[in-house]
Amino acid sequence: MPERTGPSFLVVGAARAGSTAVTEALRAHPDAFVTSPKEPHYFAFAGQAPGFTGPGDDETINVMAVTELENYLSLFPADRRAAVAGEGSVSTLYYHEVSVARVKAMNPDMRIVVVLREPVARAFSAFQYLTVRGYETESDFLVAVADEQRRRGAGWHHLWHYTSMSRYAQAVAHFVEEFDGAVGVWFHDDLEREPQRILAEIQEFVGLDPSRAMQEQPQRVNASGRPRQPVVQKAMAWAGSRPHLRQGVKAVVPFSLRERIRSANLQPTAASAEAVRALAPTFANDLTALEEVLGRPLPEGWVRP
Repeated sequence: MPERTGPSFLVVGAARAGSTAVTEALRAHPDAFVTSPKEPHYFAFAGQAPGFTGPGDDETINVMAVTELENYLSLFPADRRAAVAGEGSVSTLYYHEVSVARVKAMNPDMRIVVVLREPVARAFSAFQYLTVRGYETESDFLVAVADEQRRRGAGWHHLWHYTSMSRYAQAVAHFVEEFDGAVGVWFHDDLEREPQRILAEIQEFVGLDPSRAMQEQPQRVNASGRPRQPVVQKAMAWAGSRPHLRQGVKAVVPFSLRERIRSANLQPTAASAEAVRALAPTFANDLTALEEVLGRPLPEGWVRP
């Protein structure tokens, strides 16, 4: 029997920065294999039983995380013919203090894909994402941000860490230091503006031939925004909060169709100017450090104090 092997690439985040779009584009490539679930969270929580306490955490990450090595490796077929294989857990970047060593122990030649987004926009997208699923109870983004430390202390899982997950420099530096030359960093801005070019770059980076990829325009996935029809959104949130029903829907409704329906009911919105002004100083030092780590400037329009 062939020996099971783990991933050759990881899309590690950041959350709400386009990692799902990248992961699903890689899944669609004929020479790639991507796990289901897309986010097993193994490298962040290996050997643990996640017990996060935030709204919805018991229905999502606590039951979805794959934290035992044998179970994780079983996600990758032993007889797979794909040239490359990977997964897309955003927790791998955020919990870099523990995940980097675990990744390196499994595969020291791992290709690491990082997609970053302007930090206030990323935080606001996470806020909207949790809001439309019926988990976030605060209607004001800044009020929710002000409650972040209390929520973290109470054990709410990482997507609730609105500003903390928007600080990238230390995590990216750690991966770059340990996987020199095998870390690729892209920006959400470029992914939105030139998706086919960026996805081709990422495909080539992980060892794929971009010319063999599907050439149609990538669809918007894992979107956030304000519901056009709140009743429809509540129905989808209700279904998504029930694991058995959610798995049944996934089994019969293709991912692309589910995303098309969900995205059609969302009106994209942006953080207010007030929120941008209030939070810009929070990220100033981190963004300066990130530019030093990357050795190149950040995109125009990213917050500055």
